[in-house]
Amino acid sequence: MKKDKNRKKKHDSIEINREATALFFALAAFLSAYVFIVADSCGIIGRAFLTVLLNVFGTTSYILPFIFLWYSIIYFRQSMKIRARIDFILSILCLISISVLFEFTRFVLKLNVSGGWIGSNLYPFFKEFFGVWFGFIIVAMICLMIIAKFLRVSLVYSICNFVKKLQKDIIDSNSAKIQGGIDTQQKKIDSVTQQDSVIEFSKQESIKPNIVNKQEEENKKENVVNQPIVKPEIEIMDSKSFDYKLPPIDLLVSDSASGSITNKNELFQRAELLKKTLADFGISVEVKDIIPGPVITRYDLILAPGIRIQTVSNVIDNISLAMRTASIRVVPIPEKAVVGIEVPNSSNVTVGLRGILESEFFKNSHSLLTLALGKTTDGLGYVTNLSSMPHLLIAGATGSGKSVGIHTIILSILYKARPDEVKFMLIDPKRVEMPIYKDIPHLYNPCVDAVDADIITNPREAVSALKKLVVVMEDRYKKFAKFVVRNIEDYNNKVSEVGGEKEFYIVVIIDELADLMLIVQKEIEDSIQRLAQMARAVGIHLILATQRPSVNVITGIIKANFPARLSFQTTSKVDSRVILDMVGAEFLIGKGDMLFLPPGESRPVRLQGAFVSLKEAEKIISFINKQNFPRVYEPMVIEVDSKDSLDANKEKLTKDLIPALKLISERKRVSQDLLKANFGSSARATNILSILEIEGFISKPDGVNKWQIDFDKISKYLEMIEK
Repeated sequence: MKKDKNRKKKHDSIEINREATALFFALAAFLSAYVFIVADSCGIIGRAFLTVLLNVFGTTSYILPFIFLWYSIIYFRQSMKIRARIDFILSILCLISISVLFEFTRFVLKLNVSGGWIGSNLYPFFKEFFGVWFGFIIVAMICLMIIAKFLRVSLVYSICNFVKKLQKDIIDSNSAKIQGGIDTQQKKIDSVTQQDSVIEFSKQESIKPNIVNKQEEENKKENVVNQPIVKPEIEIMDSKSFDYKLPPIDLLVSDSASGSITNKNELFQRAELLKKTLADFGISVEVKDIIPGPVITRYDLILAPGIRIQTVSNVIDNISLAMRTASIRVVPIPEKAVVGIEVPNSSNVTVGLRGILESEFFKNSHSLLTLALGKTTDGLGYVTNLSSMPHLLIAGATGSGKSVGIHTIILSILYKARPDEVKFMLIDPKRVEMPIYKDIPHLYNPCVDAVDADIITNPREAVSALKKLVVVMEDRYKKFAKFVVRNIEDYNNKVSEVGGEKEFYIVVIIDELADLMLIVQKEIEDSIQRLAQMARAVGIHLILATQRPSVNVITGIIKANFPARLSFQTTSKVDSRVILDMVGAEFLIGKGDMLFLPPGESRPVRLQGAFVSLKEAEKIISFINKQNFPRVYEPMVIEVDSKDSLDANKEKLTKDLIPALKLISERKRVSQDLLKANFGSSARATNILSILEIEGFISKPDGVNKWQIDFDKISKYLEMIEK
């Protein structure tokens, strides 16, 4: 930690030195240019400086301002924190340029305005360098550009948009004139046609319908031919220049209470009751601290010498009965040398998302993947960063608050990131949890275009999307290797300097992993394993959630790559051990009560999850959708050929089959132990036995527990393979 702090301080000092050097060279460039152009107004020091330069370097001295300017640009580009202070610099330049503009206005337009000391001293510089009128135009353009940059307005986009609208208005007016002439000509044709029809009717009344219909058809054809076809103009908007606004905080409901119990007498009474209950079982304790929270109150106890923590854990049920609560959790707190007993409050307080988003922890977090999970047992907001996890595993029984927790995670990211900065790939096999997000511009699916991206509900579509996401990951690694960067942050910083398209983060959320593992376990497990191992550096993060945290759903391969775990209430100790590698989740009280195990920590943090109602989520999504942010990204065009995959599987099976048949021919017997000894694993041996039975090389007749081997079929097959 100390090394990291020292390294950070050293990095900050280097950044400050770079910024100061860049500003110094910029000032030197301007002052030297000022001395060369307005020598009479630069004072004694300026004239002396000019005389020395001209005597030493001669006419070459006029290159000096450009050299200073080049060094200023170099140091500005190397400094990364200058972007955070660019608004202050722009405001200073804006004041200076307006002062000079007022001074030009006083001399050029003869208006009673003044630019002050700054304007009167800088006016001769621009006048001598550009002339009066041209200098006035140059200063006005500089002032306009600085104001546009300060207000985040793109002049190029505004001018292009104005020209497009002007062209469209001209085309519409020309079309209206042409259409008016066509209508006038058509009226004349109709009048002549009507007279001809009347004459024909007087002569041949019986053929009137045929003549009239024929003439109308000819008129319609003429209208279709003569009428100009005006194609609608599709305006493509750049998402980077779109003025996107993050959702305001007032769309969320304010917290109803402060999140703590105000009745101190009740807290002291319960502490005495807890102390008396433990004394009845021969456990002598002293209450050191009482830490009230929104749902849980923690009592820190100092155990008497010789009493073990396991002794307190063994009487949890008796403590719950005496305290009249559903569940109690005992947690050791080594830093305080006490044992914490977490007791549910008699009256709970709902933890809202707004209170956490308004906290300084969330506001000061610069990560686009900041998650507002909930509040701790002492009522403080808990904020973490998904990019540092880098993946999250969520488990919890039905009704424990898992779905609300997923909504909280999604909404907290929506409050931080633009649609072109973070994308969501949402997989919802249940089809009922995430349909409210189907129209947000943050959706991503590598299989389809951006405008067609939707919630993925079909397991086969989920497999295809995850496989193509692996291809996206590999393409990003190739791109990062060309730029010689290690992660997405370095790549985006480098692209912002040299110019180019930044990469967005991709957050994959699978709401019910158990259903996918039941249908397509092999395919989805392979994709998840590859993404979990390698996708962090390229900005792809996984969030897996399941109601059933069993070993066949959360396999060892998945657990090994998900160091961050989030567990709501589970139904048994076994499920708690699967998700957290320890017991404790079975003692939670549900309704958002959770245990969060950060990466690298040995002890989980107990949190009360933030609650977000469906109406609040709909308001936020409606605010985002009303902005009509352009949905643009390039889909993956690589198709997964099922025929090729079947051929690959068949080739793999044949590769194991031939050595197995040769082994059986040599040993004249077959068993799983024999195959395991030669092929290395029980799973591989079982697969080979299944293949042999399917192909008909071995069989087990009814009532016989021994494999029957068809040696003739094996010998014929091996001869055919050798030929």
